[in-house]
Amino acid sequence: MDFILNMFLVIVLVSLFNLVRYVFKIRKIMKMHQDNPNIQGISIVNGEIKVIEKKLNAGVLNEAPAKELVKDIICDKELEKKDAYRVFKDGKEYYFCSWECREKFLKQYAEEEGSI
Repeated sequence: MDFILNMFLVIVLVSLFNLVRYVFKIRKIMKMHQDNPNIQGISIVNGEIKVIEKKLNAGVLNEAPAKELVKDIICDKELEKKDAYRVFKDGKEYYFCSWECREKFLKQYAEEEGSI
């Protein structure tokens, strides 16, 4: 029984020593990077300590990506490209705000094709 208690005490002491050692390593790294405003945190993986920095998008944080706007050629309404109805004619792409505008364009296009 004494052997088991002694082994347990050795494991606890080694763990405590490693904990204190990592605390001092983290303090040292934090002092080295104290002037860096982009530090988000620290990670410890397999005994290796790394500084986690915030990612910057062209110098601006947390800014929404720019929306790509297109114009409906029937009603001149601007809308986001991802929400638009699309038609490809003669190698060109046309955008529409609604199915009705799309159908109106196709009807006009068919009439122009028939008159030529």
